[in-house]
Amino acid sequence: MALRPENLNKIEREAVYLLREAFSSGREASLDWMEAEEAAYVKALAELALYPEKPLLSFGRERPDEEEENIWNPKERDAEFFRRARMFHGKTGVRKLITCGGVDDGKSTLIGRILFDAKSPEEQTHICQNPAYLRKDNSVDYALLAGTSEEEARQGITVQVSYSMFDWEDNSFLMADVPGHEEYTRNMAYAASQAETAIIMVAANKGIVPQTRRHTRICRFMGIVDMIFAINKMDMVDFSQKAFLQLSEEIAHMMEEYQDCRFQIVPISAKSGVNISEKSKDMAWYPGGTLLEALKRKRENEANEAGYFCMPVQRTCKSSQMIGASVKKRVIQGEVVSGNICLGDEVLLYPTMAKAKISGMYCFAKKVKFAAEGDAIGVELDRELDAARGYILTKEDVLTFTDRLEADVLWTFDNRLTQGKRYRVKIASAVVTAVVTKICYQTDVNTGEHRYAEYLTKNAMARLELCFPKQIAVSCEKDNRRLGSVLLIDRETDSLAAYGNIVHTISNEAWKEDGREVLAQERESALGQKAGLILFGQGNSVEENMNYTERYLLRMGFHTVQIADGGIKADRSKYIRKFLDAGLIVLLQTKAAEKEKMMSLLEDEKRIFDCTKASGDTNDLGRVLRKIQSWASELI
Repeated sequence: MALRPENLNKIEREAVYLLREAFSSGREASLDWMEAEEAAYVKALAELALYPEKPLLSFGRERPDEEEENIWNPKERDAEFFRRARMFHGKTGVRKLITCGGVDDGKSTLIGRILFDAKSPEEQTHICQNPAYLRKDNSVDYALLAGTSEEEARQGITVQVSYSMFDWEDNSFLMADVPGHEEYTRNMAYAASQAETAIIMVAANKGIVPQTRRHTRICRFMGIVDMIFAINKMDMVDFSQKAFLQLSEEIAHMMEEYQDCRFQIVPISAKSGVNISEKSKDMAWYPGGTLLEALKRKRENEANEAGYFCMPVQRTCKSSQMIGASVKKRVIQGEVVSGNICLGDEVLLYPTMAKAKISGMYCFAKKVKFAAEGDAIGVELDRELDAARGYILTKEDVLTFTDRLEADVLWTFDNRLTQGKRYRVKIASAVVTAVVTKICYQTDVNTGEHRYAEYLTKNAMARLELCFPKQIAVSCEKDNRRLGSVLLIDRETDSLAAYGNIVHTISNEAWKEDGREVLAQERESALGQKAGLILFGQGNSVEENMNYTERYLLRMGFHTVQIADGGIKADRSKYIRKFLDAGLIVLLQTKAAEKEKMMSLLEDEKRIFDCTKASGDTNDLGRVLRKIQSWASELI
């Protein structure tokens, strides 16, 4: 399959960017359950994306029946994205939507109705005669057209994210239907991260519910500034203008918090198709157009208002094999996330701050003289610079170097977040390690109120302080959406733990603001655990048992130190006290005569675990370790 770079649409260009990301992170070796035609399409995209190297791609032809779709598996997520890109090949004016809102507010029904109205009369007749899409009264169940399973339709809920595509008057749309339940917030946030416009459903007979506020907040958090509020089920309030105006006032009041958002309010009835594709006679009082007219209007995406040129470096390659290239030069590949660049412009490379001029520029393998936001390009410089993945090209000194910042996050991980925990943080194409040094406050997702929190559980929103081991170049989210967005990744499972937005950086001189003595409680907070003491007695197997115990605790993520009987000679209790003040769990071998003295080092007896009477038998140790696990969990 031959593809022409100039004819690629927005989704295909994103697929090219994703291919480079997969290539850089080692995921290019194989993609799951790709059919032959789909595989040929991806290979053609890869040849555009990875010049001059030949992409190393292999594909599984069949998806195992027992496997369920898992958007959190990178290989499956990539395969699904490339499949959607192929569906949109050759289309222009592509826009990406998300429908969200409260449970049973009619999201799936709306999508099904739009898909039905977008079909030809012959296809509509076939659907009306197909028992698979009919209710018991022979009316069409439009939710089934949206990809909702029969079980979900029967319960009136959506669990998984389902995608649909349709064409309407020279526009092509990719629409995601997301769950309304709070427990599926992670799925909803992922779909929102891929969308440009949000259709937020509000049932006229119920009004604004907590899920409405939650989804509005998450949509804005994920960068959506273009929203359409669809007041659904107007037939259930007799198409009342008064009811519509009252809800419109409540929505306008709610949106006062999001001053940078644009929103419209459209009355509809998804089930009966009122004001979806054709203007309703039942609501002659409404001066606006239909929902599809609102969707097709071209809007400038103002989510990123930064006018400066910025291109995070994805990877570098050599240009010797490119068409028309005669000299082997280094080409820096990436996507222009803001601004524009011309041949001959001087650029600045972060973090080295080295300068050079653009001597050559390629959009895929084609030479160009100009590139703008959204273009996946490669540039040659008039002098060789060390440019690696994670570096950033700009035309001006516009970014901030920092090793500490505050970020708002949406926590999507099953395990809870605590202070002192370390994560991998992805900012643009850079991946660095960071520690959560402080939970500033938790944000109520429904009301926006702030409250104190010792830890975060799944689906919580909060402001965190992150500390990095080195200086990194960043931008705040309000200044540059792409450079101000972060992903927190769990280091042990490699799972996405949180979406985040950088609020502001913390000055390198912040240490001068507080010269107070560091308290034991502060050290414990930084480690994410309370200090503890495990006492061991004397015997031949004690040292081995202490090793077993410490490794057992380390695997659970605890910070420990081991002190044998002869480990500290002078003023033993003083040094042990320092380890406890540091917030560590101390494994201490002690004699019977000093046991009481050692136990007095901690006032709270619940922080002490006595192993002195345990036998050295392996089976007995296993039983003791299970008790230690329960005891240690209370120290978190």
